[in-house]
Amino acid sequence: MIDRTTSTPSAIVLGLDCITGLQTARALHRRGVRVTGIAHDPRHFATRTRCVERVLPAPRDDAGLLACLRPLATDDRPVLIPATDAAVFFLARNGVALGSSFRLSNAGGRSIERALGKVAFARHAGAHAVPIPRTAAVESLDDLRRAAAELRPPFLLKPDVKNERWIQQARTKLFVASDADELERLYARCRTWNDRFVVQEYVEGGDDRMYSYYAFIGEDGRLVAECVGHKLRQWPRRTGSGTLSEHCRDDEIERCGRALLASLDHRGHATVNMKRDGRTGRLFVIEANLGRPGMGVFVADAAGIEMIWLAHRSLAGESFSSLPEPRFPGARWVCLKRDFAAAWEAWRAGELGALAYLGSLRGVRRCAVLDLRDPLPFLHDLFRLPGHLSRRRQQATID
Repeated sequence: MIDRTTSTPSAIVLGLDCITGLQTARALHRRGVRVTGIAHDPRHFATRTRCVERVLPAPRDDAGLLACLRPLATDDRPVLIPATDAAVFFLARNGVALGSSFRLSNAGGRSIERALGKVAFARHAGAHAVPIPRTAAVESLDDLRRAAAELRPPFLLKPDVKNERWIQQARTKLFVASDADELERLYARCRTWNDRFVVQEYVEGGDDRMYSYYAFIGEDGRLVAECVGHKLRQWPRRTGSGTLSEHCRDDEIERCGRALLASLDHRGHATVNMKRDGRTGRLFVIEANLGRPGMGVFVADAAGIEMIWLAHRSLAGESFSSLPEPRFPGARWVCLKRDFAAAWEAWRAGELGALAYLGSLRGVRRCAVLDLRDPLPFLHDLFRLPGHLSRRRQQATID
């Protein structure tokens, strides 16, 4: 239940030019919230949405983004919602100064600092008994060889923080190495893109062993909404983001997610990705993404838990007497283009048939890009697909 004591302020989505930004704008628009989109790439397909009143191009540096926001400060103190990691870091650096003109979560960025980077998160997890795979920090070749000797293969090689060079060059969140020699070759390739890494043991099991805990915590520290999503497929396989997710109930995952966020003293949006070991059934926390909605959080929306709108109302000053219950338990969310790529690879590996693929889409209530009430983003993304594939083939030839 919601105690309605305030009017509805407008919202500003920082990072409209991504799938998360698009879904966030749509979720607020459905509730009648006036939305402004800030985009670094005004040509991105998401900026074609009809769910924002305007799209403002903005530079990536702090000074330019602050200059873009100043004219948007109004008496209703618009709600700022970051949709990208870069936007989260921007608010962590500038949130205190912006707090007098806008409404935002975690203005001081305390929990962001505690979990910023894989190394800091691993240290925090170790200090607070958070179950994570065995992890080693790597800043040199000697560190890498020591990690390979101490940990069990296969290994995951991840950057401490995904900087712009990593995003441009790697085109993946992490690399998998089957043995120490392959790990060393990957490190030699990646060390020019970043200067700090972690090596982590791989948790056995397929993509369907992945789960995500989604939550929004109010500024008073109270849990406003939570949801567990079970990843059925992800892209790229083994190392990517969820493309097909199903709402589920899981007490162990909820307890683990709540405990981690409490240890971080977090406020705002959070996504905690976990995996159950395929051999032992033990649950591990893989990573935590704080300060913004995760792309897959809209499985909660599919289940009838309107987490984006509830977060907006919380920041507007409304209080909640109870956690929302799902109206459509087991509902599914899909990112069609990426999910088709994941299904295609599974079909080529002999793991998925056409009928099974079509059956897996039964129960889908929300699509990441496709929305018949807002068709232009999907059509624009579809029309640019041939050029995107051509560039990928050219890049593959160069690599």
